[in-house]
Amino acid sequence: KNGELRAVVCSTSLEMGIDIGAVDLVVMVATPKGVSRAIQRIGRSGHSLNRSSHGVLVATNINDLVEATVTAKLVRERALDPIRIQEKLYDVVAQHIVGLAAVAPISVDETFALIRRAHPFRELNREAFDHILQYLEGGGASLEKQYVGVFGKIRVEDGVISLAHSRIAREFLVNIGTIHSEGFIDVLLRHRRLGSVEENFIQQLKIGDLFVLGGRIVRLIDTGVQEAYVERADGQLPTVPRWNAAKMPLTSGLARAVRKLRTEVEKRVRQNPDDAAIADWLVEDYQISIVNAQAIVELFRAQLTISEIPIGRKMLIELYHEGDHAHYFFHSLIGRSANDALSRIVALRVKNRIGGNALATIDDYGFLLTLRRFQELPLEDLRQCFARANAENDLANALRGSELVKWQFRGVAQTGLMVPRNFPGRQRKQKQLSWSAEVLFRVLEQHEPEHPLLVEAYRQATHTFLEADSAYQFLNDVQAFDWKLLELPAVSPFSFAIYASVIKENMMLEDPASAIERIYREMYAKVESAAAGTNRDG
Repeated sequence: KNGELRAVVCSTSLEMGIDIGAVDLVVMVATPKGVSRAIQRIGRSGHSLNRSSHGVLVATNINDLVEATVTAKLVRERALDPIRIQEKLYDVVAQHIVGLAAVAPISVDETFALIRRAHPFRELNREAFDHILQYLEGGGASLEKQYVGVFGKIRVEDGVISLAHSRIAREFLVNIGTIHSEGFIDVLLRHRRLGSVEENFIQQLKIGDLFVLGGRIVRLIDTGVQEAYVERADGQLPTVPRWNAAKMPLTSGLARAVRKLRTEVEKRVRQNPDDAAIADWLVEDYQISIVNAQAIVELFRAQLTISEIPIGRKMLIELYHEGDHAHYFFHSLIGRSANDALSRIVALRVKNRIGGNALATIDDYGFLLTLRRFQELPLEDLRQCFARANAENDLANALRGSELVKWQFRGVAQTGLMVPRNFPGRQRKQKQLSWSAEVLFRVLEQHEPEHPLLVEAYRQATHTFLEADSAYQFLNDVQAFDWKLLELPAVSPFSFAIYASVIKENMMLEDPASAIERIYREMYAKVESAAAGTNRDG
């Protein structure tokens, strides 16, 4: 704040407080995946009435450069990202009902009408509301017979809601809010601690998934309270890349802008052999340097040399063989969260068709399925894996064996006051919270799958952590697209970033950054070789 530090390195959220007035420039390494995020972070600089804010986007790879170019243009145009409002959150309704009753007794009808006046709850129906009331009265159908005293927050008599006990008001006051605590999970191999991973990473897994920790490939066999149990899986392919833990998804507005830029550049590259003219247009229209413009044009030229540009109503699938593995790159530019949902559906359908596991790696521009050679599928079979029918059931089945819903339930149970974060005068430890949520999740999964907090956990897993609706819409549209499956002699430039994230998992003796740069140069050498062969044939 006094201006004594030359530079500060901080987290992606830039949580430095609004009172630091000595920041002159914000440098963002890799794009923030959204226009509003970029503006918020840049706004940490020049934080006074008579100064301007300044920010620099540093691209970490060539695909990142395209995204950074679009992001900077949208920031200058003040094109904020659209806001997605979460609706009918049952855990929030439960907490609010207790809050209303803590102020004074209130009628059931008045409470229902009051909650429905809020925009996110305008479509909350009476059946769901009554189900939440039943939970608050005694914990739900599976718990109320034995544990009313433990889980009962309210009583309903003659159509009036009041608190079940005076202590509930005190407990409510120390548990208000929707921000739940997260921590790290210890990974144990035969009772020996290998290391720890973020809860956010574990929640993406299902029992049987393989991942890399400490240079070793391990298989998840069970989870407990703040612990994950694994066994060795030497020589096998990881099914979940470790790097996925904390990636933010691309916003829908930015994704549309990237598609627009791709379409414009593709059209000009096909029609105009003069790369200098195309670069000049990029410099003028997107206000970037000539060096960056030339790099973008080179990227599109290289992509067209070996493959096609995934734009418009085109479903491009690229197949690259590497040893015993077949890498299928699906170019679906719908954002990381939607691709996460889509890849789970497709991977489950591939597994049901041919058996075996499929490594699904996701990013904002598509996803990669890595299969064994015996699992290869022709284009028509792949197309059938993108059918819209039964997508909801297939996603639910894919989630049922995963840790995602269980970890979402932990947050829902805290917000819904089933698992209190605090007691008056003391804060509960993370392990206590996890233990309580673990036990309740298993009970409700087995005995009361329609419990409102469990339903909410599934909904948040599907529509908040994942963007299932966008995936379903893509499945609706994609059957009318022009489908192409191209087998390539090398990984295409547009697919290299996601491919690099897979090979990074198996790099144990070589520095990942050096290795990826080496492989990138080898890829471009193959692209140039393919181009030379095409020219000779012509």
